[in-house]
Amino acid sequence: MKSISGKINSLCMKGLCMTLLLCILAGVQGCSRPDGDEEVRQEIESIMTMKELGLVEYRVRKIIKADDQGEWYKIGDRKILLSCTAYLKAGIDLSKVSAEDIVADRSTGKVTVTLPHAQLLSLDIPASEIRQEYDQVTLLRSSFSVQERNALLRQGERQIRQSVPSLGILRKAEENAQKFFESVFYPMGFKAVEVNFK
Repeated sequence: MKSISGKINSLCMKGLCMTLLLCILAGVQGCSRPDGDEEVRQEIESIMTMKELGLVEYRVRKIIKADDQGEWYKIGDRKILLSCTAYLKAGIDLSKVSAEDIVADRSTGKVTVTLPHAQLLSLDIPASEIRQEYDQVTLLRSSFSVQERNALLRQGERQIRQSVPSLGILRKAEENAQKFFESVFYPMGFKAVEVNFK
């Protein structure tokens, strides 16, 4: 017949075994479902699958004019005025970003993202948005050819590209990058998101 202390020891051992079993089961169950860190890892992987992150679009109206006085041996002149609308998209080239550039620290509740500076991702001038506003050709001169008009449009596109830094589109894209990553990580419980540009 067991003593009272023996029964107590036996009950304690059973309780300890039961506690250990529950801990092991909880651990296995915890591994079978994604925790917060797994959610963060999946989100980062999802971001990394994108080639680029378009963050802002601008519409720019451009006037292109040409005044061809001609060579000395040509009589008369010709003038043309074209207008077009260009659609610009700026954002981040994610091919230059690695998983190490996005650091999420649960212990501090902070996410640090390091990105390349924003750049112009695309510039599109649809044919339907090109207009001839004015055309004047004197009698002894020929009209502007298709090739000459295309050359003028290419010149206009170059001028738009050169004006990108002064348009503020790149600055706006970087501001939107901050907002984008905040919208990704704040719902996961992070309290601070810092976006740096290298």
